[in-house]
Amino acid sequence: MNNTELKDDYYDHYWSNVDDLSWTETERTRQTIALIPEDCSSVLDVGCGDGRITNCLLSHQYKCVVGLDQSSKALQYVKAEKILGSVDKLPFPDMSFDVVLCCELLEHLPVEVYPRAVEEIERVAKKYIAITVPNNEALKRTFVTCPYCGCSFHPWRHLRSFNRESLTNLFNAFQMETIRAYRPSMKIYPLLTLIVKVARFFKLVSARGFPADALCPQCGYSSTSKASSANSGKERSRFSFLIPPTQVVAINKKSRGWLLVLYKRILG
Repeated sequence: MNNTELKDDYYDHYWSNVDDLSWTETERTRQTIALIPEDCSSVLDVGCGDGRITNCLLSHQYKCVVGLDQSSKALQYVKAEKILGSVDKLPFPDMSFDVVLCCELLEHLPVEVYPRAVEEIERVAKKYIAITVPNNEALKRTFVTCPYCGCSFHPWRHLRSFNRESLTNLFNAFQMETIRAYRPSMKIYPLLTLIVKVARFFKLVSARGFPADALCPQCGYSSTSKASSANSGKERSRFSFLIPPTQVVAINKKSRGWLLVLYKRILG
C-alpha cells in the first residue's frame, strides 16, 4: 500500500469511527461560526469532514453553503451542497465565495500540498478567510506507537504547528482581522487525568492510548483491524463509558487549545 492509499484510507477510517461531538468541539464550532462577518452570503467549507460546521450553517440566512472534502464517507453526513475534491485543486472560479472556512485542515496537509492549498483558498475567497488550527501544538508530545510495527506517529496526522506569528502573514492578499485563542475550561482536566491514570493502572485502557481512529502510516494497522488483538478491543469498550476513545490521548493539561483567525481581503 503506497502513501497516497494510506492517506485516503486514514480519512475514510477516521470518519467511520467518529464519536458524537464532545463539549469542546461543540463550543469550538459555535465560536468558529461566530467569526463569519454579517456581510457574507456565500460560504465554502473546505475540508468540511462530516459537516459538523457546514450543517450548522444551514440554519443561518446564507444564500449558498458548500462543503468540500476528499472523503466520500465523510460527505455522506453533509446536508448542504457537497463536493468530493481536494483543497489544493478547488473546482471554483476566482472569488467565488464571500468567505472560505478552513477548520482543522492546514495542520494535516503534506509539504507538497500545503502551499498550493493556501493559494487556492486565497484564490476562491472574495472577502474573508476564516481558519482554525491547534495553538502552538507540540507535535511529538502527542505521538503514539503502533503496537504492530513499532512506528511512532501523530494519531491525527498533524504535520505542522502554528502560532500567532506564523499565521500573521499566511495569505498575500488578505490581512489578519481577528485572532482568538480558544482553550477548554481546565476545571475538568484534573478529574479526567485521574480517571485515565486509574483506568491505565487497572488496565482498562492501553497505557499507550492508541486511539480507535488512528491508522498507522507505515503498516496500516488500526485498533479495529484484523491485526488487533481481542484484548485491546475489550480494553477500549470497557473504558468508553468514561471518556470517548478518541479523546484519551488528548487529555493533556499543557494543551494550548486552538487559534481561530479571520482574514480580510486587502488586494483585488
